[in-house]
Amino acid sequence: MKIGSEVLYLSRQHIASLSIGMSEVISLLEESFLEKAQGNVDALAKIEVHPKRDDNFINAMVCSFPKYNIAGLKWISAYPGNREKGLPYISGLIVLNDQETGVPMVIMEAGVLTAIRTGAVTGLSAKYLARKNSQSVAILGCGVQARTQLEAVLAICPELKIVKAYDINKAAITLFAQEMELRFKVKVEHAFNPQQAVEGGDIIISAGPIVTNPDPVIEGSWLKEGCFGAPIDYDSYWKKSSFETVDRIYVDDVPQFESHRQMGYFNAVPPVYGDLADLVSGKLSGRLNDSERIMAINLGLSLEDVAVAALVYNLALKQELGQLLPV
Repeated sequence: MKIGSEVLYLSRQHIASLSIGMSEVISLLEESFLEKAQGNVDALAKIEVHPKRDDNFINAMVCSFPKYNIAGLKWISAYPGNREKGLPYISGLIVLNDQETGVPMVIMEAGVLTAIRTGAVTGLSAKYLARKNSQSVAILGCGVQARTQLEAVLAICPELKIVKAYDINKAAITLFAQEMELRFKVKVEHAFNPQQAVEGGDIIISAGPIVTNPDPVIEGSWLKEGCFGAPIDYDSYWKKSSFETVDRIYVDDVPQFESHRQMGYFNAVPPVYGDLADLVSGKLSGRLNDSERIMAINLGLSLEDVAVAALVYNLALKQELGQLLPV
């Protein structure tokens, strides 16, 4: 590869073939947030645009990461209506530049990486915030994200035995159950409604589409004492009472979270306690006892994408994967 005259392209298939381990990504993100806590990362809040209608959005996510000598951009879209067209809900690209010269080094498909890192950041949050003896997990929304979410919490909480799954599309639950039972040897129970999924759950993950004007369903009274909640779909599934029922709320980045409040999200969410950088660095405490209800609202931060993309790039170089394109 000739730096400056060629750029490496990595497709969805290239990235999937690397078989990146979830535990490895969780550890990478833990190290990356520690770098952020030490002031060594410049991770900007998302820039968000809404083409055509409010529930479609495209984000620009930018980060400079000196530890890996790279700067990166993820340009990622989420279009809920794409499923009806046979297209992915999430799609996009990541570009990494050499930090010394500014020269682009690699362009890669962003969907696979986004699914992996979104699961991993939930896993990292669960490491500090979920009960160590958690036995059951509820997953609402059985799409691509649900699969990596389950993989991540199983990596952190191996004692999980029961998965309760709900989706408005019953066929999606069936397919999810078949795949996850075969892959992870866990029992997946079909929930007929959100309440049946959530009640009694030690870990509750909502993985539906992100919408600007949500119609949330999760009530505070459904939340078991000691549970850990992870809404990866912003505030789309959770009612005001559920946010108010939890003892503490963490996010992956406070400034980015507050910028999204200004966009109209999270109006029902009380003040947050802190973010992942404070948590992994020990500046803030994690779970104090088994009765606390705790939530992590991780919006997805650019440092997560750039750190994992750097890992993907280096693995691809070692395995001589990808296609060289002239600049």
